[in-house]
This record gives sequence, structure tokens and C-alpha cells, in this order.
Amino acid sequence: MRDRYGRDVTDLRISLTQRCNLKCVFCHMEGQPVSTEELGVADLTRIVRAAARAGIDRVKLTGGEPTLRSDIVEIVAALRPHMQELSMTTNGLRLEALAAPLRAAGLERVNISLPSLDRATYRELTGVDGVDRVLRGIRAAGAAGLAPIKLNVVALNGSNDDKASTAALLALAKETGAWLQVIEFENVSGRVDPEVYRQFHSELGRLSADAAQRAFRTDRNRLHGRPQYTFASDGAPVTVEVVQPVENPAFCMACHRLRVTSDGQLKGCLMTNRGLVDLRELLRAPDADRALDRAFELAIATRQPYFVGPETPAPSRAEPATWAHEGIALPMISSP
Repeated sequence: MRDRYGRDVTDLRISLTQRCNLKCVFCHMEGQPVSTEELGVADLTRIVRAAARAGIDRVKLTGGEPTLRSDIVEIVAALRPHMQELSMTTNGLRLEALAAPLRAAGLERVNISLPSLDRATYRELTGVDGVDRVLRGIRAAGAAGLAPIKLNVVALNGSNDDKASTAALLALAKETGAWLQVIEFENVSGRVDPEVYRQFHSELGRLSADAAQRAFRTDRNRLHGRPQYTFASDGAPVTVEVVQPVENPAFCMACHRLRVTSDGQLKGCLMTNRGLVDLRELLRAPDADRALDRAFELAIATRQPYFVGPETPAPSRAEPATWAHEGIALPMISSP
């Protein structure tokens, strides 16, 4: 399905839990309202089936830390038949034991958060001495065939955005066959301390320009139009993807993603919780599948780019005046 800005919606990001075994200073917790509720396998499956009927064919499982779910392998096995691609973002701490079972259940690839290879810096940024466990998880993921592995590196001023840190991560990417995904730190309201953001936010313009200059091939990820630079590092090809979302209308205009929070609320954008649709009530409705279908249709119809610039086209039609559609009342939560 396509929204009123002409953006096809093809991806769904599902938070399985808000629990985590790290305390990263840069965590935005997917922009979710705080909750301890978690959806069960049956409800997650029903939501993903509705997403598939809306034209979504890719799901990414997130958290918190999704591998803290004791039923994570069961979840993957239940969701995989309904999607063209099923992937996961993880901190990698539990991946050494889980990589092979997850791959056997149908998981295709993983993004692994790795803010630094320096032990002291990693501990400072995450609160845990975990670099060795993450490295074992990366190698286990590679051995299991979860590929391509993407190493998620949130660029942080004064901590990991220097040339030595980047070189070490590039060497690891080359060794493991992974991609390096460098991500701009986002100031998500209510989830990121503004003072921490001011301290750590790092511009990615220089890094992107350097990568572009060295690249022998440049591609674009269909999601957000992210540039992907492939260049030679000591004779071997390495790909660096630059995720630069802050105040970037072009990034928003190439967003093809909806989100489901860990407690079952459908949202159209990481950066805002306005217009959340509570799917929990719909899951218990007499005609739950039809209600979920309408929820996805309306969430897509009312989503809009967060960073709106002069090049952003006007909506092709007015927003629906009500969240009642075809006789189904959709519970909507309006919060900042």
C-alpha cells in the first residue's frame, strides 16, 4: 500500500520487549511509550498476517533486546512463513548460543549493535563488559549463515567517531564479511536525554564524504535512500552504509516502514507517538482480522514525514476525519 506522500509501505519493525541487558547511553528504545507488556506468539502472528495483507513483506524484530524473549526461536518460526524476509536487530550478547537455532527457524540476517571494539569505551557506553561476547556472537552468526551481518555503530562524538575506532571496525567487517552501518544519534523525545544528545551527537557528513571518495561502487538502500559505499580495505571489499536521519527530509521521504511497539500499538514513525493505534483491543474483536486490516490501512493513510522540508509534496488527499472505518472503531492514542 502507498501513503498520501506516495511512499510504498513494505516494512514492519516489531519490538518484542522493552527489556534489555545493556544500558546504552544512546538508546532511543524505538521511541516507545514505557510499558512492561509483551505480545504472545499468536498475537504477533496475527499482526504479521495482517501486515502481509497490507502489502508488507519484510519484518525486523527489535527490542529492547529481542533475544531476551525465552520464546524467540518460536516467534521466528511462526512469523517467517508470512514474510519475504525476517531479520533481527540485537546487541549480540546472547547470539553465540542462539544464532544456529534462529537460522534454522527461518531468520535470514542480523544487525548487531557494536558501538566500539575498545573494551573500556564499550563498557562506558553500554554499562557492560561485553565486547568478547559480542565478537563470539558475530562469528556464530556468520557460521550459521545469517548474512549479510550489519554491524550497527551509532556515531558518538568523542567516543567512537575518530579514525582509529573506524579503522578497527572496518578491519572487523572485512574479517567477518560484515557490513558496517554507521548511524547518526537521534534525539527521540521522551527516550533520549537532551543533554546526552548534545554531548554525543556527531555529524556524519565528513564520514560520508570520505567513504564516497574512496568508493569504487555506490548503491542506495531502498529504505530511506541510505548511501552504501563499497571500497577496498587492504585489498578486500568492505561496504559502509550511512544512516543519516536527523533533520533530513529526503531520508523521511524514502521511509517505507511502520512499527509495532512491544505492547501492541501500531505507529507510523520512530520520532512521534501521535496517532498510535492500539491493536490489543482489535486482537480480541469478533472480526479481528478485518479490524486489523483496517488499522493498517488507516495507519498507512495518515502517516507523514517527520522532517518536512520545502521539497516535501503536499498530501494527495485529506486525512480521515475519524478512526472509525467500515463500522469498526479503531482505538487511537494521541500522545506527543
